[in-house]
Amino acid sequence: MLQGKKDRLDPTCKWSNDPGNAPPFRFRDLSITYDAGFEKLPTSVDDAKRSFATKRRSDYRQPSIFGGTPSVKGTVKQVGSAKAGEHFDEGYYVYYVYEVGEAKRGEGKAVLRKGNVVITINVSGANVPGRLVRDGKPIVNATAQAMIDVVAAQAIAAVR
Repeated sequence: MLQGKKDRLDPTCKWSNDPGNAPPFRFRDLSITYDAGFEKLPTSVDDAKRSFATKRRSDYRQPSIFGGTPSVKGTVKQVGSAKAGEHFDEGYYVYYVYEVGEAKRGEGKAVLRKGNVVITINVSGANVPGRLVRDGKPIVNATAQAMIDVVAAQAIAAVR
């Protein structure tokens, strides 16, 4: 095929989506959710404590319908530069691998309570070395924690 001429139907033209020696595709998602009730019906501190406890029980058992029991779970004493008792009241963390179709992804979730607000920071992703998403390797716990550490202080500071 001649340079600059694009004819998809030319039988001599060969297309490939093989990454060759390119680095693997890194698939990453990060979301932050704040739960403080509704504008005219704000959540009280007691309501937030109950909501936090309910979320923790659920996440410790099975945080996703696509994943099993978390391989890592525990209390958060510090996330990024934010410390429990100083920047937030209480927190927990879970890490697990889930599968949708044949694609596996690693997910880390930090849930923090600051007063009457429950903050959830979710990260998930996989490293895909070739063309097929199902061949991807889930991000590891350390990667998930590092991603959460980067945004945690700003996410907590947004609650005033």
